[in-house]
Amino acid sequence: MPSLDLAQTAVFGLGRELRKVALSVAVLAAAVPVAATGSEPPWQRLEFRAKKFFLSADAAVEFDSTAPLPVADRCEGRPSLPVSAARIRIESSIFGRRSQSSLWFDAESLQAHVRVQEERGSRNRYKRYTFCQGTVEAERATPNAGEADLPVASWTHRYPLVHEVPAELTAPLSEPSALLHLVGRLAALQAEGGAASRTVPVFSNSQVLAVRIDRHPETIPAMPGFSVAGGPSPEELTLARFTLTPLAIGSDGGVEDFELLGLEGEIEILAARELQLPVSISGRLPPAGRVTVRLRHVELRENQ
Repeated sequence: MPSLDLAQTAVFGLGRELRKVALSVAVLAAAVPVAATGSEPPWQRLEFRAKKFFLSADAAVEFDSTAPLPVADRCEGRPSLPVSAARIRIESSIFGRRSQSSLWFDAESLQAHVRVQEERGSRNRYKRYTFCQGTVEAERATPNAGEADLPVASWTHRYPLVHEVPAELTAPLSEPSALLHLVGRLAALQAEGGAASRTVPVFSNSQVLAVRIDRHPETIPAMPGFSVAGGPSPEELTLARFTLTPLAIGSDGGVEDFELLGLEGEIEILAARELQLPVSISGRLPPAGRVTVRLRHVELRENQ
């Protein structure tokens, strides 16, 4: 039986040429959210670590099935957002940069509602996105001289932005953080008829992209390489392989803005069916090159 580390050395992908394909909005309109075993996974907190040479990075991902939305968010053309929604919260520390982000979204359709991110350290900035009808309304802020140690509310360099969503897009618009939840749910489903793929429209940084998610037909047995709290650790894992490929919309589009856990470009994920979670995530992390982020600890829900 292969170990988890040996399984993670497999190389897979769709090739660079696919990343350059211009995806029509008509295809996005046909994108269908996944039907799954339930909106709440068995885990509540995941801790990851990446190491390459003398560089290291840590990330923690928390999932709440329901959390209140920020009260100040509202949309023109959509009078009210939900009072509460599922929330993915991510904390990371990468190369002297600390980041906290929260995404409120619908766990069934993956539709994003609000995303808030704050970065401190080697780079200081704040982003807030509200997903409205036909637009994503953004507020950004950076500190002026002498403000870096102050709360974000005291930063004086603030500017609003409005990003247009393609009018023909009828599928729910998601955000890259929600794909961590989606891949875990897909891993819990039995593969039928070989490799399966689906396309999810996402807003990443400043543009609407499409992310094609390909599930490879084979599964990999592996021993858990992480600790488990709150319940028993599975004796063996069944790992499913996924490739997440960002695709441009329109002939003039690009995929440079796609990012997941700080990783860029085509993302490769191994996810465990038993716990509905990713155990490794690989992508490009400037300036270190290709990096694999590995799961090292899981906290399960009390009712598991």
